[in-house]
Amino acid sequence: MFERVSIFRVLGGAVLITAALGMSGCSSNDSETIVASSPTAITISTSRFSNPTAIAEAHCAKHGRKAVPQGKVKLGSVGYKTMWGFDCVNP
Repeated sequence: MFERVSIFRVLGGAVLITAALGMSGCSSNDSETIVASSPTAITISTSRFSNPTAIAEAHCAKHGRKAVPQGKVKLGSVGYKTMWGFDCVNP
């Protein structure tokens, strides 16, 4: 009725499941998040490899303005995330 299962098969399966669950936490969809916005400015948090200029330009264009980058700040000691600031100025 029950088949004997090797301990190595059980451990191997457990390792695969743990690895799959562990990697799913690293692949988040929130690579670009708007932290705050107004008609005159926008602040965006991204992964350190993203550049949110297109998002800022689209936001400022809704208000008839042009996005001007004001700088970026690394978040945390490792710097996996970056916070960007843009002003929306009259063209």
